[in-house]
Amino acid sequence: MMIDDTEGQLAGNADDPIGPSTAVEVERGGFSLWQRLRSPRTLISFGLAFAIVIFAFRGLNIDVGQTWEYMRGANPWLLLLGLAVFYTTFPLRAMRWRLLLRNADVPVHAGRDSWASLPALMEYLYLSWFANCIVPAKLGDAYRAYLLKHNGKVSFSSAFGTIFAERLLDMIGLFGMLLISGWITFGARMPEGTQIIFGFGAGLVVAILAGLAGMRWLSPLIRRVMPARLRDFYARFEYAALRSFSPAILPRLILLTGAVWLLEGARLYFVVQAMGQEGLHLGLSAVIFVALASSLLTALPITPGGLGVVEGAVTVVLTLFGVNTHLGVAVTLLDRLINFWSIVVGGFVLYLISKRK
Repeated sequence: MMIDDTEGQLAGNADDPIGPSTAVEVERGGFSLWQRLRSPRTLISFGLAFAIVIFAFRGLNIDVGQTWEYMRGANPWLLLLGLAVFYTTFPLRAMRWRLLLRNADVPVHAGRDSWASLPALMEYLYLSWFANCIVPAKLGDAYRAYLLKHNGKVSFSSAFGTIFAERLLDMIGLFGMLLISGWITFGARMPEGTQIIFGFGAGLVVAILAGLAGMRWLSPLIRRVMPARLRDFYARFEYAALRSFSPAILPRLILLTGAVWLLEGARLYFVVQAMGQEGLHLGLSAVIFVALASSLLTALPITPGGLGVVEGAVTVVLTLFGVNTHLGVAVTLLDRLINFWSIVVGGFVLYLISKRK
């Protein structure tokens, strides 16, 4: 796969996970997606992903032929509907991001040809999701901030601060809806397999909230102990992250975030309905729970887009609802065809033709 290196020749150490040092290097030197893709860290993460898939198939005694028959029997029109519902989330995410940018005092002009028009923001989002699907450690978030800097002359650290705020909204919204759907589905007694998912989600929410609280209340201390070369970057990042939230726009942010995660649940609902002729019947709350669990697991920075981890874990969660293992794998693979592989293919095409990459 040939990807040009026009994003910048100085991308820092391609093996570093996203962090302050890497972010500063990206801000000063650029971001080379091709360099990140061919780095040892990325190659190892893909190797790990495929090892997890092989281990899961052997551990669950998956019959590939039976799974393929289930997949072939799926209703293609309902799968296409699931695909359409999934892609509806991108304009909603772009609208939410524009609200965060404006609130962080980023000069957003939403004209038709503006770098901050809705189509442009959707393009940055889609390219960053493509990057997250092919490189580990959520480096697509740094790529998105770089795209905003490259196209809109916006401070990288300010853009990155709004992306942090967006991630906080996503995690709180996702985890809140996961709790509600889990309570409706299981009641007070959660199955053992789901407790790990809830624990992971709770840990992420606590970590992000602690980071936000630390920025708000411990800023002077953080700046004193921080290396001098990171202070300017951190100051702009902190300002954008904290300014992104405002009581005036909070209702709109909550509404858009809730709509995004409901649509994520609807995506899997249509995949499940596509398999209905195979006797797969799950309640709406159960479907939303599985879809949100899938999205939560993509936050693991071990493999690109949670590849391997999501497939194995979601299949196990489906079996908790009494779903046949082979049928569960078929549902998982069809769903990942929509929310992972369509991004890889579509993102690669967009990357080749985009003037904003």
